Amino acid sequence: MAYDFASLLFAGPCNARCPFCIGKLVDPRLNVDNLGIYPPRGLERWMALIWEHNIRQVTFSGTTTDPQLYRHEARLLAYLRQHLPGQTQFSLHTNGRLALRKMAVFNQYDRASLSIPSFEASTYRRMMGVSGPPDIENILRLTDIKIKISCITGDENSPQIGQFLEHCAGLGIRRVALRKPYGEVRPWTALLPLDKLGLVLRSEYRSNPVYDYRGMEVTLWDFEQTASKAINLFSNGTISTDYRLIQ
Repeated sequence: MAYDFASLLFAGPCNARCPFCIGKLVDPRLNVDNLGIYPPRGLERWMALIWEHNIRQVTFSGTTTDPQLYRHEARLLAYLRQHLPGQTQFSLHTNGRLALRKMAVFNQYDRASLSIPSFEASTYRRMMGVSGPPDIENILRLTDIKIKISCITGDENSPQIGQFLEHCAGLGIRRVALRKPYGEVRPWTALLPLDKLGLVLRSEYRSNPVYDYRGMEVTLWDFEQTASKAINLFSNGTISTDYRLIQ
């Protein structure tokens, strides 16, 4: 079986309080705090599967926390670069709140996906539960790795999506993913004014439509319909081969 990527998942206290956090839906037995554990539980078995299935995309992500809160982040990334195939690409999935403070390790990844639902402070606070957003302009100025913006969409920010995309394009962002919250059953046309956003359909990726917006790639991502395949290492050492974390 071909897998798109292998994901290393962290759990523990977080620096955001997102009401839509998917980790709240994950079996609590899988969400054992591992922010201070080195090496992560089950790491060698997970690495063996990466070799076995010739996986070349590895992500640092989280269920109930942000991976940059992991206290051995740089050490683990260096270890994996040494012990996984040389062609492996490493991606960080983060809320970006620690990126500037940890820029040295941030820049050791090949790419990063920053979860930012809004650049408007009050909307960001409602959706993330903390003040913000992170200083994306400075992050972009201090890094040369590939940056994608991942934007959870809901009633709080859907009226602002046009301005959000315009701001991303103005920053030079090349890729944006607009994501449905897990469990959202409404169609995209009920969530976003698609006919007013200036999106031009180009293709699809894993059953999700991909659009062009002023030269920027915009994907509408629905966890329920995506055809992605992944090998996930949960914080308690459990390995799952289901892309949907709560399965």
